[in-house]
Amino acid sequence: MWNIILAIVLVLLAVYISMTVRVNRIQAARARKTSYEERSSPLSEAIKDFVAIAGGVYLGLSAMAEFLKVPVPMQATVWGTQFDPVALFSICLAILSPILPVGKNRL
Repeated sequence: MWNIILAIVLVLLAVYISMTVRVNRIQAARARKTSYEERSSPLSEAIKDFVAIAGGVYLGLSAMAEFLKVPVPMQATVWGTQFDPVALFSICLAILSPILPVGKNRL
């Protein structure tokens, strides 16, 4: 029971850190620009970025697995919870993407 609660807390903490880093980067980029147009909030842009990265990674991994004919299980069960392993991996990569310094001049 405590393992599940700890896992949920750790996942929520990782998502919070990921969103905080994204929001800070977006606010820093906006501070460099001076414009008087309408714009969305940094949190909405961070969520949009998170969903775009997770979706892109999911589609890329699914296409690669299909092309290479790699058998990927459709459902996996951990602690009584069923999930799609490719989707879970995509979400984990999307959470880690702003934290890990990969690439140059990332927003």
